[in-house]
Amino acid sequence: MSFTTDMADSGESLSRALRAIRRKRGLKTSDVARRMDMAQRSYELFEAGGGRITFERLMAFAEATDCDPFALMLVGPFGSAEFAIHCADTKLAMIMVMSLQEFAEDRGADLCFLEPPNIIAAFQRLFKDLGGRLDDNEAFLSKWLDGRTGMIDLGALSMRGLRRRKA
Repeated sequence: MSFTTDMADSGESLSRALRAIRRKRGLKTSDVARRMDMAQRSYELFEAGGGRITFERLMAFAEATDCDPFALMLVGPFGSAEFAIHCADTKLAMIMVMSLQEFAEDRGADLCFLEPPNIIAAFQRLFKDLGGRLDDNEAFLSKWLDGRTGMIDLGALSMRGLRRRKA
């Protein structure tokens, strides 16, 4: 897998992510273009996956739409827009990069003494813990919703963090 600062090869998936995030934020192309200090037509080409897709432009888009710039950069390697869309609010990838930067600054050259199996195990524990927290949140919300009585019914509405299962 090779990484470059030109993300043109990720065009279709990245385009889906950019469009979905813009719509999720309730913004028009003209709004984002203005916030990115771009001509609207240039922005539309960018959102369609054309033109120059660079780190700087993705950072500008992330700032303009308050989303996770690092999740956008992973669209190509992941081959999917969904991760970037799901991280738009939580900033998961950005938080990971910030934490990694802090760790690197704190440990410096000692990083070379870390062994890959230990790194893998640490990340597996971290993601297992986060998955458990998601399951706990879902169970809590599900129990709370199931126990609700009264006049207000959520019907087809969903709550963030709850995946409703069909009975």
